[in-house]
Amino acid sequence: MKYSFAIPALATLFLSVQATPAAVPELHGLESRAVVSCTVNGGPTASCCTGSLTRYGCATTNTNQCSPVGTTPCGSIVQIYCYQFGEAVNGNSMWYRLNPTSNGMMPASFFSSCTGISPC
Repeated sequence: MKYSFAIPALATLFLSVQATPAAVPELHGLESRAVVSCTVNGGPTASCCTGSLTRYGCATTNTNQCSPVGTTPCGSIVQIYCYQFGEAVNGNSMWYRLNPTSNGMMPASFFSSCTGISPC
């Protein structure tokens, strides 16, 4: 009988550990969002899109504040995780985050039609 309280005590401890959320970085919210596939085409006002469009590390094209992180060829389908507002490009201040860890951001004005994206 000396172990009669051990099982309820262990069960209580187990349940309290299971109910406590783990401390994780803020980035975890981006991975759980619905990913939207969109085509980079230069935007609704572009008559054609040739070459590549620049991806940036933040929501501005000012290279003194934010460096380019790569390019995406026109016509490419990209995975968009979320949007945020930043510098206006072609009259549109919305920017899309392409990958939560490495692929940078592109102005929403580079896309002609892309819906269902959550805010970052």
